[in-house]
Amino acid sequence: MPLRFDEALHKELDVDKRTLHDVLGHADELIALREHVHSLLSTLDAHAVVEGVGVQGVDTRFFPASRVRWPQHINAHAELSSRPGAYDTLRWFMDDTAAVPQLRSSAADATAGFLRRLFGGVDVNRAIADANALAQRVSDPVRYADVRMLLGIASTADAQPTDPLSGPGPRAIGRALNMPGAQVESYDGYAIFQVQSQVRALLDDPNSEPNLRRAADTHVRALNEGRAQELMAQLPVDSLKTVTKDRLRFGNLHSIGVTTVADVLRASAAALTAANGVGEQTAIRMKAAAQTLLNEATSTSTPLIGDAPTPPAVALVRILGRYEQCAGVLGEVERDRRDRLVELCAQLPPSFATEPWLVAYTDPTAYAQAHDDMAWMIANPSLFQPRYPVDPGDDVWQDYLQRPAHYQSLLGSLLRIEAEGIDERHDAATLQRIRSLELDTTHVKNLFLRGYQSYGARFAVVQQKTILGDEMGLGKTIQAIAFAAHLYANGLRRIVVVCPASVMVNWKRELNAFCTMEVFVAHGPSKEFYRSSWASADSGGVLLCTFDGARVLDLSDSDVVIVDEAHAVKNPRSKRAQAVASVIAQCEYALLLTGTPMENRVSEFATLVGYVQPELITRGMESMSAEHFRRRVAPAYLRRNQEDVLDELPARINNDDWITLTPADQRVYAAAVEQGSFMDIRRAAFLAPGEPAKITRIKEILDDARDNNHRAIIFSYFRTVLDAIAGALDPELVAGVITGATPPNKRQDYVDALGKAPAGSTLLAQITAGGVGLNIQSASVVIIAEPQLKPTIEDQAIARAHRMGQTTAVNVHRLIGDDTVDERLLELLAGKRQLFEHYARPSESAGVADAVDVSEQQLAAAVIKAERQRLGIDNE
Repeated sequence: MPLRFDEALHKELDVDKRTLHDVLGHADELIALREHVHSLLSTLDAHAVVEGVGVQGVDTRFFPASRVRWPQHINAHAELSSRPGAYDTLRWFMDDTAAVPQLRSSAADATAGFLRRLFGGVDVNRAIADANALAQRVSDPVRYADVRMLLGIASTADAQPTDPLSGPGPRAIGRALNMPGAQVESYDGYAIFQVQSQVRALLDDPNSEPNLRRAADTHVRALNEGRAQELMAQLPVDSLKTVTKDRLRFGNLHSIGVTTVADVLRASAAALTAANGVGEQTAIRMKAAAQTLLNEATSTSTPLIGDAPTPPAVALVRILGRYEQCAGVLGEVERDRRDRLVELCAQLPPSFATEPWLVAYTDPTAYAQAHDDMAWMIANPSLFQPRYPVDPGDDVWQDYLQRPAHYQSLLGSLLRIEAEGIDERHDAATLQRIRSLELDTTHVKNLFLRGYQSYGARFAVVQQKTILGDEMGLGKTIQAIAFAAHLYANGLRRIVVVCPASVMVNWKRELNAFCTMEVFVAHGPSKEFYRSSWASADSGGVLLCTFDGARVLDLSDSDVVIVDEAHAVKNPRSKRAQAVASVIAQCEYALLLTGTPMENRVSEFATLVGYVQPELITRGMESMSAEHFRRRVAPAYLRRNQEDVLDELPARINNDDWITLTPADQRVYAAAVEQGSFMDIRRAAFLAPGEPAKITRIKEILDDARDNNHRAIIFSYFRTVLDAIAGALDPELVAGVITGATPPNKRQDYVDALGKAPAGSTLLAQITAGGVGLNIQSASVVIIAEPQLKPTIEDQAIARAHRMGQTTAVNVHRLIGDDTVDERLLELLAGKRQLFEHYARPSESAGVADAVDVSEQQLAAAVIKAERQRLGIDNE
């Protein structure tokens, strides 16, 4: 009922006070409800927080359950959100009761006494009016019944603990981690603890791969910075104009000794202004442009070791020597697992063995991978035990100089920067199959494939019958060995390599060096015996035979065939081609190797493709454009040029070409040994009637150079050898012959002629004449006809082509006669090179090299004695 307060009714004050007390009580209840509703509405958009969680993967996050901070009323909001109109009701209530707090405050004065009204300034009439208004608002007992019901539901929900795995928990965690729609599951905290412990132990080991990688990266940066500084010292000041839009006036900089970009970097801006015409702003801009050039040179440098034994280069090679001893424990897939776990643990907070953990994920596949990675690490703790390699010391530099490509491959493997050399013509499904294949390395040794080499071997496995046409120097042979070893490990035990006789000994040596498969050489009078041994051996192995051998030997037991120099069977009507085609057809896997680009001879390549994947061949393919043809045969053909994988190549690629002498070569050689003339023995391999085996090999190298748009230089100590080589080559492709008698101006004319000559051309030079004082950068193939008596002689000759300014790697072919003086020289000279590296190279003194050298007379005597004993001449 309405409250009435006036003087006439003052005697009823007690009753009115009781009524007012009830009204004020109802108002207080509404105000309390308002506070509850306000708390709910103000936290409607509040998020959970997961503390101390790093970036991790964007689709999978691991964290301790204790790190979750839930927002207020999370359970209440979950309940209310499921009831349509609930929040509208609560907002209406807040609007409808907005005046209640003020009315409640004013109505409380409606029963003020006389003195309070007199001295307190209370407006009783206003208070009575507000009390009546308040009474009307609280008089309806059901007006806010829905609100009370909703708040009761909210309170009941809030009283329950929040479950991160159900209800609002997963959604709140997903929002907290910016992973909308994430699934949340509990995770074994002890498993996390174990993984973190093993990763910590791994990172505490100075010889672990991650630590060696960091150390190597530091030295690579130092090398790149040093090379960038060298480049700056060669760039004239005018080069600064290429990296700035400002107009730079260089004034008279040369007057203050500033002629290169390096000079600008070293000088202060104030020092530059000492030159006439150079003001303060110009000097500042000049310095900025020089720094831009230096930064660009540093950032674009490739991780090459180089051939200068600078402190960072030697330190880097020592690291690679340690890495080589530790590498191979994990395969590529396992290395990926380990690296993912190291990266994951870097983002995880510390854990205790008994602490419960959670995982949130949006990609079940990614979560399954992370889970499998951790399970793998826990199941294989021995893989992460500390390693104890022997530090090879500075002596490792000598080994590096002998095997630069091997160490460059180690560097690419350690830094994991190998380019795959992918052919963009391969479809996505093929690429996926290739990338998902892990090569089985059970039967390989000392073999570290670069990224593009691994891709090539896997391409050959996945596609089964293919052609590998990589440019010379990119390692087709070791890709083929990795291909064969993988198949051998998977039960294909009978492998045949068909190759020219001139490279058969090379194949034997490479196979013995890089794999554990037994090698059978089916060549010469005993070829049938070795074929039978191979066919009957329980463990199988690799059978080497020539193209002519493939015609007469029974190779029906073959599982895998590798055909080297496959362009030799380009004529399908020849008997050798028909024999090889028959072997390819019966084998489950086949790999054809050729350095000849397909674009040069489309019609011939149609034949080769027909051998491996005949379904790709259609009528009229010979008339297709090279690009159209290549796209058509992409499933069967892979070729990478040097520029495709240049970042992975050393500047110099050494090839020891082992050559089996022909019977005529052997007769001339034996006669020279019997006569005891050291010089005749060294050159005997070039002086037999007919075509000596070494000249055959030179022609093959030059053909390859021609097909790949390269030019060559051939060095020999002997003029008679140069004459024999020149006489066997096409005169149109011989730019000249440099001997000790060639005048200096004529020598330069020959060098200039080589630069203008067609691909496949060569310059012949006596190594003591052409090996000094000339820059022959137009030649990217160097052939050393016979081993030299001093390491310095070969190095100086090779340096003619291998100099700054070369845009391609220099392929060095050293021709070595198998079981000849060449091999003996290599053995005896190995120690000389090591002595040179210890003493001569640091001082750059030719005199020191002579001081540690044995005399030529001593060397000759030792070699002749060894050869006479080997040939049985001294026993006759």
